[in-house]
This record gives sequence, C-alpha cells and structure tokens, in this order.
Amino acid sequence: MKGVSPAEMDRIRVQAEAEMSQRQRQGAWAGAMQTHDDYRTRPVEWIVEHLGIGENTIRWSLNPGYPQHKWDGDRDPIVLILEALARWEDVGCESATGTGKTFIAACITYWFLACWKGNVITAAPKEDQLLLHVWKELGRLWPRFERHFPEAIMTTGKIRMQPAEGDRESWAATAFVCGVGADEEIAQRAAGFHDEHQLWITEETPGIHSALMQTIEQTRTDDHNNHLALGNPDHRDDSLHRFCFNIKEDPQPGVKHIRISAFDHPNVVSGKSIVPGAIGQRRLNQRIEKLGRGSRLYQSRVCGICPSQSEDALIRWEWCVAAARKYDDPAYRVGVLSLGADVADAPEGDPAAIARFQGACCTEVESFQVIDAAEVGERLVKEANDKDNPVDPRYIGIDSVGVGSSAVNEAKRRGLKLRWISGATKSVPKVDTDAMWSVTEPDLEGNIKAKGPVIVEAERYANLRSQVLWKMREDLRMGRVALPWDEELFQDLCTATYGTPNGKITVEPKEKIIGRLKRSPNKGDACCYGNFVRPRVPLKRKVKDPTDAQVDSRDCDRGLERKLAAINKRHQKENARAIRRYRRRGLR
Repeated sequence: MKGVSPAEMDRIRVQAEAEMSQRQRQGAWAGAMQTHDDYRTRPVEWIVEHLGIGENTIRWSLNPGYPQHKWDGDRDPIVLILEALARWEDVGCESATGTGKTFIAACITYWFLACWKGNVITAAPKEDQLLLHVWKELGRLWPRFERHFPEAIMTTGKIRMQPAEGDRESWAATAFVCGVGADEEIAQRAAGFHDEHQLWITEETPGIHSALMQTIEQTRTDDHNNHLALGNPDHRDDSLHRFCFNIKEDPQPGVKHIRISAFDHPNVVSGKSIVPGAIGQRRLNQRIEKLGRGSRLYQSRVCGICPSQSEDALIRWEWCVAAARKYDDPAYRVGVLSLGADVADAPEGDPAAIARFQGACCTEVESFQVIDAAEVGERLVKEANDKDNPVDPRYIGIDSVGVGSSAVNEAKRRGLKLRWISGATKSVPKVDTDAMWSVTEPDLEGNIKAKGPVIVEAERYANLRSQVLWKMREDLRMGRVALPWDEELFQDLCTATYGTPNGKITVEPKEKIIGRLKRSPNKGDACCYGNFVRPRVPLKRKVKDPTDAQVDSRDCDRGLERKLAAINKRHQKENARAIRRYRRRGLR
C-alpha cells in the first residue's frame, strides 16, 4: 500500500486481527453453542448422560433394599422434582438434612442452562450459604458441563453462556443474596430479573423474608418462569411452607409439594455409601438420639415434616386448644367485665378487633372494618357506659401507638380514660397476682387471704409489649384463662416468636409477624391487651367449717363466733396502734 509506513501497516494488521478474533468469538458465543432441546422433558437422562451422574443416586428405588422398603416421605423425590420442573411446575421441597438437595439443585441449574436459553437465579438469605452450598457443587461439576459448552465462562457467582446485553443477562446463572430483611434495595434488584425462560432456585427458603418471596413471585411473569424452593422446614408460617400451602393448609395452586425423609435415603436403606457425603445410618442414629424421637427438630431435620410451630414459638397451639375446652366452665367466668382493643384506621386495610372478657374467660373476639380509628374509641365508650353491663375504664386496654392514639383521644373527649398500652415503653412493675394467690389461708373472719410470694415483674422484659404477650403465654400455659374456639385467633397468638437477648424476654417485632401471616394479628393483640388489664384478685369467699356436717346448727351460734372474732381482731389493731404511739413518744 503506497504512502503507508511499515509501522502503520503493522498497526492496521494488528487491529484487523483483533477485529477478526472478536467476530469469531461473537460467532462462537452466538452460534456454536446449541441448546439440548431433546432433553427438555427428560432431565434425568440429561443429568445421567451429560454430567455422568449415576442414575441410582437420583432414582433411589434402583438400589438394593427398596423392594421391601416402606417410604416415609415421597417415593423417589429427586425424580419427582425433576419431572415437575420439566412440566413447568413450581416445586416446594421440604427436606431432611443431608439428603442431597443442594447437589440436585446444581444439576438442575446445568440442565436448565443446557436445554433452555434462559436465566437461572440461585438465591439464599446469606452469601456464604450460596457460595458454600449450591455454587460449591456447581464448581465441582463445572468440568463435566464445560465439555459440552466450552465457550461458557464461570466466575464467582456467575455462569455466562453468552455475553450480557448491557446490564441484562440473557443466558446465564446468577447468585443472588436475598438477605434476612426485606429492604427496598434488595427488592428492586430482585424485581430486575425478567426473561422468557427463567428458573428461580431458593436455598434455605425458610430464612427468606416473605416480602422477598412476594417480589420473586412478581418477577415471574412468563409461562416458563418457575420456582424451586428448597430447605429444612422450620414451622408452618415460614416462607417455604407458605410457598407450598396457604394459611388453611390447602395446597397452593400450581405448586408441587415434595417431602424428602432421611429414612428413605439410599445410604440408609441399603446400608452402603451410595451417595458419598450424604446422611448415613450411623449419623442418622446419632441425630435421632440427640434430637429426641418425635420432637419438632426430629420432625424437621430427620423426616422433613414441617412442625406446627418453631422451637422458639411464644405460644403453643395445643395451649389454645386446651383453653378453648374451658370456655363453658363457669369457674372461669367469675369476675368483672374487661375489654382489649386493637385499632385500625382505614376501611380497606386490616380490621380492628375488640376482645371481651368475663373474669378469666375471653367470651368473644370481634373483628370489624372501620372508617377511621376514632370509630374504635366510640365503640369502647358505648360498651363502657352500657346500662346493663358497664365496664370499668381501668379494665379496658388499648394499643395507644400510631393510629391507636386517635381512638384514645376520642374516648378521652367523650369522658372515658382508658388503660394505654404502648408496646415500645418500659415494662411496668406489676405484681404477679397469680403467684401471690398460689398459696392462700383463711383469716379470723373466714375470708381467703393471699399468702403466696410477692413477685414484682419489671426487669424481666425488654419492653411492655413483651410483658403483655408473655403474660398471655403464661396464662395459657398454666391453664389460667379460657378462650373461644377461633382458629384465626389461635394463629395470631401462635405466630409470634421470642428470644432472650441480654437476659431479657423479647418478643419479635409485630412487623415480622405481619410478614408471615400476610395480615395484622389484630385478634391476638386485642385478646392479649384484655388479658393484661383484667382484674386478677379472686373473689373473697367464706371458708367452709369442716365441723358443719357434724354439729347441729341449732346448737351453734355462728353469728356470735364471727362477732367475737371481729372484736378480737379490732383489739389487736388498737393494741398495735397504742404501742406505736408510745414508741414515738419515747415511752417503753
């Protein structure tokens, strides 16, 4: 080329070679890799043939010992997961620990990438849960996958089958850390995943916040946007179980629920190490001995059965059932009326609730929609001033935080001063009346007097809300209160969990309870408020004289005996006052 120096020629040649190399790479990315369309409905065969995984490690029934084995969980659960995903179904898998669910999640990731030009998002609450579990297995299987797709690139938390289109991945697997909370930034990042073919795989799903699960649900807009949720079940209100079942324990539409039990694993059934690194018979026996057969952790970690509640549940369901059996017992209805109210502030939002007590029996918990919070205050004033059944304002407890302040102000404007319960404030130095009345004896006049320990509760709780809810827990646990049969009330009471940070009883924030219930626990809160403010001193009753059955009443002047006892008691008090008066004057 005339007029071009050798140095310029070298520069042009290098640039041309670079452009040709780039075009070749782009051609390889775009055209050389072909999806394995024939295996879209045959995931088991693809995993066996392309990843070199033994079919007996996936289809457990192929191993010795299974013809006589009685399945504790679902039969061949790994195959059920794969077949359901091939049918474009969502899958929720509640599994025992050590059964290989993380390994199969890695296999499913590679099968989906190989057969569909789409995205796989693997998610977990914490980064180390992702990188040390699913992505560790992905790294171990990578050489087998790379043989079929040599142009694919694997980096930390990313498998890219072709270059990204700007900020959007079009054919890749991505590690996504959900976080324990549901902050706005995480929700926005989760909402950014959209594709025609997309698979979400959530590990440790019970630890993922329900708001994030909802965000994931909203990103799955196309027909082939599926979700595989895996984990060890914690309780019936965790995110995994709610993904599979609704609050009434009916299956969620479009979700295949699968349970994996450790008793069904081939290492346990055959007595051989079929799947290295998975649960074995000796380790299973140790786990059963440690957890205790039949315990909640045994159900979750060994059988893959979701316990009715978590280990740190504040109130047990069976306590509520036992309290409901006492509902018709007249002994629990001895005492005055009291009320508890949880306030709402809009007709389209969560309803308000009023719990009505007669003595130690919650006779009714009414839930109702309101126009504004002032309406709750009006209702309480009306019930307090009822001519036939008035309620002492001292025994009306109401949440005074937020919208509750409007109801409190409305009642005050109408001349009624209620008992305010501000959950975030310090706990009150309240005497444990039930402990004080646990031991009684009659006085000289025959009246029952409390002789039990006087315990002032104040420093045990992190705040007043924890004190209020803990009081309900102890009353239910000890059988000191009766409830109506109301399953929604039971769910409200049994959803909360507690801990003891810094040695103080701390009930979890209400926001977390709302996140699991998908609504406000208005009935449960109203019941707890009413239980907290109700009077607890038992009615004074006369002591029955054991000699009444043997002595003829005509020969015994009971009125004279009581009069003499009263005179004797008055003399004792007068003598005591005289002694104190003499001592103040310096006399001995």
